[in-house]
Amino acid sequence: MKNSLHVLAIDDHVVVLEGYLSIFKNLEIAQPHRLKFTKATDCKTGYEVIVNQTEPFDVAVIDYSIPNFPEKKLFSGEDIAMLVRNRMPKCKIIMMTMHKEMDIMERILHKVNPEGFINKSDCSTDELIDGFNKVMKNEVYHSKTVSDHIKRIEKGIVFDATDLKIIQLLSKGIKNKNLEKYIPLSSSAIEKRKYKLKRALDVKGDDEDLINTARKLGYI
Repeated sequence: MKNSLHVLAIDDHVVVLEGYLSIFKNLEIAQPHRLKFTKATDCKTGYEVIVNQTEPFDVAVIDYSIPNFPEKKLFSGEDIAMLVRNRMPKCKIIMMTMHKEMDIMERILHKVNPEGFINKSDCSTDELIDGFNKVMKNEVYHSKTVSDHIKRIEKGIVFDATDLKIIQLLSKGIKNKNLEKYIPLSSSAIEKRKYKLKRALDVKGDDEDLINTARKLGYI
């Protein structure tokens, strides 16, 4: 058995990194190990740590929104996570984000396929500890926002570009009578799509309720 647990944590907020360090010090699985904790604050320092690391990390906690490093075509934590995947395939990856947009969540799930995927708005410290513990015990952990997104996909609640454009235009204050100027559909066809959107998202109210629900679920 290894006598150390080597963790990489990348976030552009120092207080968050200190919080992760505190969590790992108290994880159940970390007790018999000697914790080695490496920090980075952006894509550049993350890249330098990863490429110069001689021993693979056991786990990497990576925030999606970190300053980029265009010289190496690293534009987000997602790119850094893929660097870890390619160089250290046995390293467990925990992605952290405040984003709820469908395209970002889908890309991370399918491209990175992290062992842990946590939306920061979902979790208290206790829930983070639970999530980290599960990942270290070889379980997959998804926080509520991510889990709900996966359930919607599994139920076939998937909207096309036109559906999403309708929601986006409404959210920008475009009136129903003017939607035809932006979308090549008749007024009745647009209304049918709005009806379908409301049924799929279980929206009982008006367009404002549709917008609020869609925003909450990450469609806009």
